[in-house]
Amino acid sequence: MLAGLLIAVTSISLMFVGFIATRASTQQTIANEERLFQSVVSDRLRAIVREQIRITSSDTSVENLVRGFNPAFARQSFDTLWTDYRHDKIMLISGDKKVLAESFEDYTHIIKRPLDETPELEIIVQKLTAKYLRNRVRVPGGFGYRSLLDIDPKDYALMGYVRIDGKPAIFGAMPVIPDKFHTTLPDGPPTILLSALYIDETLQKQLNAQLDFTSFAFIDTVSADYDGPIHPVSDQTDIPLGAFRWESESASTSIWPTIIPVIAILSVALGALAFGIAWRIGLLTTSLQVSEQQNRYLALHDTLSGLGNRLLFNRVLDTSVKELPEKHFAVLHCDLDKFKSVNDTFGHAAGDEVIRVVAHRMQETVGRQGLVCRIGGDEFMVIYRKETAKTQLQTLCRTLVASAQEPISCGDGTTVSVGLSIGIACAPEDGSEGEQLVSRSDAALYRSKAMGRSQFTFFSDIPTRDADECKSSAPDKAGHVETYSKAAG
Repeated sequence: MLAGLLIAVTSISLMFVGFIATRASTQQTIANEERLFQSVVSDRLRAIVREQIRITSSDTSVENLVRGFNPAFARQSFDTLWTDYRHDKIMLISGDKKVLAESFEDYTHIIKRPLDETPELEIIVQKLTAKYLRNRVRVPGGFGYRSLLDIDPKDYALMGYVRIDGKPAIFGAMPVIPDKFHTTLPDGPPTILLSALYIDETLQKQLNAQLDFTSFAFIDTVSADYDGPIHPVSDQTDIPLGAFRWESESASTSIWPTIIPVIAILSVALGALAFGIAWRIGLLTTSLQVSEQQNRYLALHDTLSGLGNRLLFNRVLDTSVKELPEKHFAVLHCDLDKFKSVNDTFGHAAGDEVIRVVAHRMQETVGRQGLVCRIGGDEFMVIYRKETAKTQLQTLCRTLVASAQEPISCGDGTTVSVGLSIGIACAPEDGSEGEQLVSRSDAALYRSKAMGRSQFTFFSDIPTRDADECKSSAPDKAGHVETYSKAAG
């Protein structure tokens, strides 16, 4: 009687422990997966805006798209965004709410139709106009715009989800503004460029290349009997568009197959009860610890390259900022050159191999003196602590650029070459806050990209000026930007 009661109590206790442990592990795993998903989507939305900037932030674009409308220039601009970045849908919307041009993949249609024919875009134009009016500044002859160097993309652009042409999509939109201020903006609402990527199989594969989720998909409606992880999305008016769903890692790591044999053994052999309980609980604890360690690792690391991800980068950056000013460090924002052509020519398998090889080379170059993280498709961030003198950082950047340019074998006798552009921000000289340092290293990277491939630029070498001075001083100061190529001394 007593032995039976002991076995029953022990069995019930083990079942309860198994239930609690399974539920806690599942909740933590899903929370980590949700954070990773949001980070990857946020990176892709910001990438759309960065890709637009070469068109939207340009004196030439203001002359041809805002001050006047040049259909040939519009076609050329749309073709650039499709050819280089595969923006599925591009629209140019004038300040008087007219759609001047829109594209369907590689076809551009010049049209002047009312915006209210696509009412889902009106709220986007309304919200972006409010941001535009906050950031524009009056200058002689019209209006200018705040420098984008110190502004987060969310403060001058609008990003999110929209249903366009009847299809759910992610989008980025920003106003057309001058960059060198040789021309000015007219009064009134902005001319807006909107780019969208349909949430189709191609985009889902691109996202899941970083997520590595099982059964990752976008669904229009959620069935009532589905109980797995899900991330619903809505447009700018909170109208549901659908949801992303996937199978959580926790679904394949249930501990019930471990608990049930223990209960069966205990019911047969009372003499082995104490030993069995201690042994199985020990295995359970170890299994949970391993699972937790694996979850922590996956939450902080990129599965393709093995480098840290954006979450780990942000944690280390916060710690480094707190140690200022006693311990200096530098933030290097790196982006591969010609990586898209590798994907388009040789396929994503070759692109993945390039990412792995470049990541390994960067890790070997930086070593234990810093942290290398992959934060996007072909973007890397480095926190470097060993030496922040410019000469030392120049040597480091030259080595990084040179190693990235070395040929990479992708199998079957295929060899590819890529380049590396770098933007550098030093703490505390260029800033003492994490977001500020990231923004400024991104600005320096943008300058390196603008000056050519395989170059590196220090943020401190970029001329700083307020918007009132830009028109008169930009041509003179531009010549003093110290941008370094691979062969720079």
